[in-house]
This record gives sequence, C-alpha cells and structure tokens, in this order.
Amino acid sequence: MTRRALHLRHHLHLAVLFAFALVRPGLAHADEVRLHDGRVLVGEVTRQGDKTLSIHTRDGVVVVTTDQVATIRTADKLREDLAAMARNADKTRFAALNLAVQARAYGLEPEMWRHLDRAVLPDPQESSPALERRLADFLAHLGPELLPRQLRSGPVAERLQKLLEGIRADTSAGRAAAIEELLVREEGADQELRRQVRNNPTPRRRIAALRALERRELDGNHRFVLRTTFLDGSPEVREAAAAIARPGVAADDIDYLANGLVHPNAKVRQRTAEAFGELGHADAVKLLVMAGPNAAAGLAAGGGSGNSPRAHIAILNQQAYIRDFDVEVAQAAFIAEPKVDVLQSGTVLDVTVVGVVEERIIIQTYRRALQKLTRLDPGADPRTWANWFANLQPQSQAATTGKR
Repeated sequence: MTRRALHLRHHLHLAVLFAFALVRPGLAHADEVRLHDGRVLVGEVTRQGDKTLSIHTRDGVVVVTTDQVATIRTADKLREDLAAMARNADKTRFAALNLAVQARAYGLEPEMWRHLDRAVLPDPQESSPALERRLADFLAHLGPELLPRQLRSGPVAERLQKLLEGIRADTSAGRAAAIEELLVREEGADQELRRQVRNNPTPRRRIAALRALERRELDGNHRFVLRTTFLDGSPEVREAAAAIARPGVAADDIDYLANGLVHPNAKVRQRTAEAFGELGHADAVKLLVMAGPNAAAGLAAGGGSGNSPRAHIAILNQQAYIRDFDVEVAQAAFIAEPKVDVLQSGTVLDVTVVGVVEERIIIQTYRRALQKLTRLDPGADPRTWANWFANLQPQSQAATTGKR
C-alpha cells in the first residue's frame, strides 16, 4: 500500500471516529489525559499505532501524539480519587457542589448527578446568594449532558421539547434543576414555553415550563402563571401554578383575578376561589365575602357550567276563528271564502337548572377558600359573611402578602 493510500486511510478512520463521537449519548469510559501544554482532555482513550492517541471527548475526537502527553489517569483511578475527596468532604451543599463540579471535570457523569442531587436540596441554614449563583451557573453549563449536540444550536422549539421530555416521574432532583435552569436561560423562549404550558399533555412538564416562565424576566409571564391557576384542567397543575406564583403575588394580581368570581362559567368561579385560597393573599378575603351572596348570579345567562340540565314545557290552548273573508266572483256569482286563523294562549317554560346545585357548590368552594385564608369558618350562609368579616381581628386575617 502506498504512502498516500495509508494517509487517506488514516484520515478516513479518524472521520468515522469523529462521526461516531457526535452521536454518542454519553461517555461510556472516561480517562483523563493531561498534555504538556496545559490542556486536560477527558474521554475514552484509543491507541492508533505506537505514537498516536485518539481521545473520544463529549464534543468530538481529539488526536494527539504520545510525546504531547504528560500523564494519563484511567477512569477507575479518577473514580478512586473522587471517592477519596468525598470521604474527606463535609455534608454541606457547598461540598456536594464542589464534588459535582470535580466529577464532571473527570467525565464521571453518574457520580456528578449523584452529588448534584444533594447540592440542589434546599437547606435554609445553608443558603447564600454566592452559593445559589454558583450552583445556577454550573447547572446552566450542563447542556451537553442533557441535549444531543445537533440540538444545542438547533431550533428553540425542538430544544425546549427535548429538555421537557427529560422531566419524568423518575427524574432526579439535580437533573430537574439543570433542565429548569436551561429553560430559564434560553433566549426568546417565552412564547414556546407558554405553548408548552397550554398544549403539553404531561402535567409535570407543564409545571416545569411554568417554573421557568415565572423566573424569566419578560413582563406578562407572572400573569400567565396566575391565569393557569384557573385555566388548566389538571388540579395538580393549578395547585402548582398557585405555589409558583405565590412568592411574587401582590394586591393588583388579586384584583386581576377577581373577575373570575363573576364569570358566567361556574367552574371558573370555583377555580378562582381555590386559587385565592392557595395564593394566600389577604386582599382575597374581602372579594370572596362580597361575592358569596351572589354566587350564582349571571350563571343562567352564560349557560352555567355547560352541563346543567335543561327542561322545556308548553301549556297551550288553541282556538280557531274566522279572521276575514275573501270575495271571489265566479260566473256572476259572489262567493265569500272564509280565512281561518288560530289563536293560541297559555304558558311556555324553558328552564336551565343552575341555581340550586351549582350555587351550593360555589358557596362551599368560597367558604373553604375563606377558611384557608383566615383559619376561621365564616359559616354556611354567605349573607352573614359581611358581619363576620367586619368582626375579624386584623391578626386573624391572612398575613401572606408578596411583592414582586
């Protein structure tokens, strides 16, 4: 074989290795290769002859010569060193984050996720802006672990869809936190995240999109999350939306939702009251008290919930009479042809039953919301709620008020 043929064969072999590395889901075997020029390469090392090494990194294949290599540590050695660091570290979130960072540098992905799961667990006694910033920055760099290479620079919609597919029942805390951070930092993704909230069939993925929307800076995202507290068909998502919006809810947000208490759809009234109970803002108490006596007002005009029973009855009396005569001339004879009409009298009723069952359900929902907000029972009769509210002590009313 000629020298030129050998050269072409070598390059073809490297091209095949590079293409294989692009589609690899992860690093099955990670070694650490330190070069004399200071570079550190992590990946599976394959020898190409006596003087050439191919390192299959996550982003492709790097070919180096043996005289460029200072040291090589195998994956087993790296795992041993990381385990020694873990034994000597304390049990704080900060230490867990450092171990996760080191595990990623070693290319030990399972170990990285395990330490990251501990780092993201909330601990009020160990929380500082510096720690949270460092954790968020690390999470934001985990795109290569969560996305195939071709999607990292692809369309936003496809990237978001792929990230949300990573939210499953068995998704670990660290992986879920990394997905959320990537969703938050994705540029121009607000409309796509809203579309996912409205159209994604999986509740937990809709909740993940809501969390990201609430943290993004675009005006209107907070109100979108608030609307989800009564628009989504899943009680789980509605409750989660209220919990997500609660830290930032303000008095004008409660006023924004107040129209739901007089909506022509009974379900919207119930869900709005439930949202008020979950949001925990004191201004909702007065609105619920005022809406209670008129719980069913306007439902009939709007068709109630759309499933209310409807009845039709007509009680009529018909009487025929001669209204007029038409005179016709036939062969010089005059004929009077009578014109007969019918006189109807009686009653027609068309009834939709919304005032009994649905009113009772709405009032019960309002009552539960007031109990949640005040820790007190206003009673079963909404006509007495105004007096009950007037006698409330300020300290007994809901104290949770947020500021955006």
